[in-house]
Amino acid sequence: MLKLGDFSHLPQLDALVERLVADGPGLIVVAGLDLPPTTTLTADDGFLPSGRSAIFGIVMREILTAHPSARAVVVAEDKAAVRIPRQFRRRVKFSLVKPPQTHADWIADGIRREPDLLVIDRLCAETAPAALEAAQKGVRVLSQFNTVFRGAGVARHLFDLGVEREQLDHLSWILTVQRMPTLCPHCKQPTTPDPMQLDELRRRYPDLDIAGTFLRADGCSHCRHTGRHGNMAVFDVFCAEADDPNLFEQSSLLSLEEYMLHLAALGHLSLDDLLRLEADQFRHTYNLLIASENTLADANAALARKLVELEAANRVLQQRTEALISLLGIGQALTTSTDLEHLATRVCRRARDMCGADRAILYLLRSADEAEVLAVGGWSTTLLHQQVDAALVGGTNVDTEPKSYAGRPPGVPPSLSDDEDVTLRAGLYVPLVAQRERVGTMIVHSTQKSRFVPGEVALLQALANQAALAIQRAGLIEELVKKERMERELELARQVQQSVLPRTFPQVPGFLFAARNEPARRVGGDFYDVIALDSDSFGLVIADVSDKGMPAALYMALTRSLLLAESRRERSPRAVLTNVNRLLLELGEPSMFVSVFYGVLERTTRRLTYTRAGHDRPLLLREGTAQFLGGQGAVLGFLDQDNLHLSEEQIVLIPGDRLVLYTDGLIDVLAPDGQLFDLEQLESLLQSHASLSPAELCAATFADLLAYQGTAEQYDDMTMLAMEVE
Repeated sequence: MLKLGDFSHLPQLDALVERLVADGPGLIVVAGLDLPPTTTLTADDGFLPSGRSAIFGIVMREILTAHPSARAVVVAEDKAAVRIPRQFRRRVKFSLVKPPQTHADWIADGIRREPDLLVIDRLCAETAPAALEAAQKGVRVLSQFNTVFRGAGVARHLFDLGVEREQLDHLSWILTVQRMPTLCPHCKQPTTPDPMQLDELRRRYPDLDIAGTFLRADGCSHCRHTGRHGNMAVFDVFCAEADDPNLFEQSSLLSLEEYMLHLAALGHLSLDDLLRLEADQFRHTYNLLIASENTLADANAALARKLVELEAANRVLQQRTEALISLLGIGQALTTSTDLEHLATRVCRRARDMCGADRAILYLLRSADEAEVLAVGGWSTTLLHQQVDAALVGGTNVDTEPKSYAGRPPGVPPSLSDDEDVTLRAGLYVPLVAQRERVGTMIVHSTQKSRFVPGEVALLQALANQAALAIQRAGLIEELVKKERMERELELARQVQQSVLPRTFPQVPGFLFAARNEPARRVGGDFYDVIALDSDSFGLVIADVSDKGMPAALYMALTRSLLLAESRRERSPRAVLTNVNRLLLELGEPSMFVSVFYGVLERTTRRLTYTRAGHDRPLLLREGTAQFLGGQGAVLGFLDQDNLHLSEEQIVLIPGDRLVLYTDGLIDVLAPDGQLFDLEQLESLLQSHASLSPAELCAATFADLLAYQGTAEQYDDMTMLAMEVE
């Protein structure tokens, strides 16, 4: 479950959020700017999504957690607009907005239910007065606001929307979030701020303490010479003082500028970005307005082009009134369809009806070299999804005129059982072109008549014009949905993976720990941990789940939970992993498995008892030598207990020893020339750094591996856990 701790943030924020959560009735606003879905601006244009909706969900969850008996009512247009964690669903009721009633009507209905918390999916000119009226009646209200302003500026924005000044007395908290680009970790370095810079900061922000060590980044290949790589959330926390007539002049408890200054002092952000904050905000807002105007202009132009096409078709087909009415009805249906196959099948059926053909086949151009049979009519359905050479169906040329066509369509063999002895008489080749881009081809045939008359050809061309636009649109939507689904899954998997990795290790006298994890783009399932068992023993674990993406991340979380639970019930590593295997077979996915190394180390005797379930052998660095630990056993979650063959080994560690646990991502590193970094190279590399502390050992090892990898892609997660015996 996503929580505030998943965000990199300053500790000052936690205390303020606790105050916000504990506060009484009033309106709590989570503010931030997210772009509308129709806007084409991206992060390359300087825009970063604020993450407002995630913070909104976290605040709602924190309030419900802090008040176990509280009941909530959610007013929203759609249940998907406000996601309710499973554990709170019995305490939350939805009040979905259904026309002709308005948001304000449903908010009033929500107030009548007397909830402890009223959640409103968005603030606007319609909902803001109703939200504040609910707060005035003694209800705690939570809502989110898409705005460029922060702090008291949000209150002023609400006032400009038509909210009465007296109502704003019931505004209690404003939590504003936005994202800022972070300094590139590869090229950032300490810098002494320019005196003019410091003077300008003190002039603009006299209340801030401008002190600390700051960093700058001049740019490198990792950040494409921008000096910025990645981003992080920054916050502004505002608490309205009750009955203060100067509401619009009040200062934030934790201002965005102060927050950014602290992050700059920690080496995350640049002082230049703080100095340019207001200018960048104005520029981003201006660009957003321009982009919105351009989007509107493009939409109008597209509508204008569509109108021209319809008028042209109307002039061509003015003598065929009934056919024209039918064609317009078809066009309307096509432009509302987003299912490619259904759309193509409908086009084929209508094409046959319009011109009296009994055979039709539609090809979708998948690339410059390949086309796919997307729909057929009259031909065998076994042709569907067959790939053909794009050149055989016109390739990428943008010729829009239908032409006579002789012979069988490409990809249709003469041996199809239901097509034997068929004589194809009239044939017509119809290109599908949208906005000067070839999207496909349709070929129609008749086995009855010798030719298609000009009126039928004109009808087919008009249908093709509309079908091409609809197919292009449906194809773009299909690709966008696939991409968004994949990116969302990867992001959720990253969040799951990072949330279960330990941020700190237990303090064990006589032992030092350090770890490093470098996830690949296709998120996997590596994890590691140091588990405090009792006053004299602790556990060491590292594991690697098969597969990638969200399934691997969830399987990893399940495995970690089972291992933590069993490690506190059993001291024998073999017994722990045997029990985990049994539970994975019952609860886990049958197609997945996990390799695990788990050991228990007694602090006073330094005796390590361990079991290796199919995982890479750890390396022990001792007095200038390197040796791999032994042990045998199969991976967990795949075989039954009788076939695991898990052994339990022991070794006594001595002062100065360093034990290195790792996943196979460290020996799967590819150089740009395709050479694999093998196990012998890893052994030699670790031995060369054997005198370093665990943290330095991890850092040096990963630096060497990344240097070896160079510009090559990282295909697997790289994880390493190092322990030193003092």
